[in-house]
Amino acid sequence: MLALPQLLRSMNKGHKLWAWAGLLGTAAVVLLLSAGAPLVYQHQLGAFGAIVTLAILAELLLIRYPLRPEYQDRGIWLSVSTPVVIATILAYGWQFGVWLDAVVSCVGGLVTVQLKSTRARWVLVNTAQSVLSAAAAGFVASQFDRVSAPLLSLTTLGALSGGLMAYMLVNTLLVSTTIALAEGARLRWVLQQTMSSLPRDIALMTPISFLITVGLSVYGAMGLVGVLVPYLTLRQAFVIWSRQQELYHQTLRSLGFLVQRAHPYTGGHLQRVAQWARRVAERLGLPPDRCELVYEAALLHDLGKTVLDERILNKAGRLSPDEWREIKKHPQLGAEILRDTPFLSPIVPWIALHHERPDGTGYPFGLKGEQIPLEARVIAVVDAFDAMIGGEAPNQRRPHRRALTLDEALEELQRGAGSQFDAQVVHAFTQIVREWRQQREAGVNP
Repeated sequence: MLALPQLLRSMNKGHKLWAWAGLLGTAAVVLLLSAGAPLVYQHQLGAFGAIVTLAILAELLLIRYPLRPEYQDRGIWLSVSTPVVIATILAYGWQFGVWLDAVVSCVGGLVTVQLKSTRARWVLVNTAQSVLSAAAAGFVASQFDRVSAPLLSLTTLGALSGGLMAYMLVNTLLVSTTIALAEGARLRWVLQQTMSSLPRDIALMTPISFLITVGLSVYGAMGLVGVLVPYLTLRQAFVIWSRQQELYHQTLRSLGFLVQRAHPYTGGHLQRVAQWARRVAERLGLPPDRCELVYEAALLHDLGKTVLDERILNKAGRLSPDEWREIKKHPQLGAEILRDTPFLSPIVPWIALHHERPDGTGYPFGLKGEQIPLEARVIAVVDAFDAMIGGEAPNQRRPHRRALTLDEALEELQRGAGSQFDAQVVHAFTQIVREWRQQREAGVNP
């Protein structure tokens, strides 16, 4: 019999995702069954129906959370309806809140499947995640004795804040696990991405949750209507941010396509270098937003080649000294192209310096060691590695040199560690490549 870790390693990405969905669904069904009877006995079905109707309208105003920043067209649809659920738990009890979140997530998800061409399987996953999150919020909120506590009291505020925090933490953990399984990403890295925004989200949702709690407690279901204005304002802020992110990544893709057109081999090369660079940045412990910037810099590191003579770039033989001097201009040219683009300003120095060497013999400035940004040192290593092994297709291989094997390329990096390449980066990258090869040989999608 296989142990659990061995069983998980033997499963492919799809099987893991379905197993996770089944586990979530089973836990959610158990919670719903235990919460169902009190909802009927307390004669709350009328209020429940009214609040569900209003909450579904809000749920349908969704935003897309991308599974990865470079894939803005793929992701999980999320709403900002959490304050409604938290307020409902405080006003009517955890059973009411659990069923509200289940019905709203399910109905809203099914409508989204029809209107926005998302996959139906995410309805089950999202509904189950919502039920478990609401149950956690209800458990925490029930620890505060609110029977005789007024609305404007520390007890109510504690129950609201504690319930909201529990909901967000559990939901973030579950969503992050789903994202990691769906994309084959490391759970730790996904959690770093999603957890970083938790304090901001909780700070934004707390006052709205309080307003909805007051509205429901004083005016019932009609009180929800009066607080939808700030609720929808928050949602609009998310939409604007999402659109800005989408435009940002569309700009990066367009620039990457421009580089690809300038040189035959750069298409696959740029994508591979960007992906490797991000994994190295993660391994070195850089913050998630920094890792994404490394990805973007690596994607554009050869942008300066778009303004060089194509005859030099595509020359089959060795370059002459004059031609080599022209090629060595491309880091600075790429930096100059991006210099006046504010949202790309952090990556400009990394692009300009990705051919510097720790021993000071690189270009364009001959910087040494720590004078070179770590991000530029990361790009230098993965760029050299991919150039040595070549692409998978003939038009992705450099015309003037033989492609090396993985082991030969890693040996070259080891020989250059400390002089041509940063030793710490080479060590981290070597580990990543060897792990990647082991997973590939085992038939697991790395």
